[in-house]
Amino acid sequence: MATIKAYTNLSQSKKLAEILPLESADMRIGNYVGKSGKVDGTNVHYYPKGESFGAPEIIDAWSLAALIGVLPYGYSSILTKSFNGKDYYYKIDGEPIEAMADNPVDACVAVIEELHELKML
Repeated sequence: MATIKAYTNLSQSKKLAEILPLESADMRIGNYVGKSGKVDGTNVHYYPKGESFGAPEIIDAWSLAALIGVLPYGYSSILTKSFNGKDYYYKIDGEPIEAMADNPVDACVAVIEELHELKML
């Protein structure tokens, strides 16, 4: 059975931290206690904001629900999956923004980056 991605990964989280208000993040990434003092993508642990489990370095992260919550919306805004199962589209007031991804978290991140570049976020 395939694992469904539920949160932004380390590189996505770092990029989104430059674009989105940190208050919009609902998760955090940290290394387990006793591991290296830096969050480097190995041995990471996701936990809700407000809990730390003793992680020496904490990076904000976003769940799918939080990502959808920061997307702008209009009369017809929706994130949809195409028939081929690989393309996600975000439409706001009828204007599509294409995101090539195989899961909705990656699609939302791509849409947020595109909206930021277009100065629509």
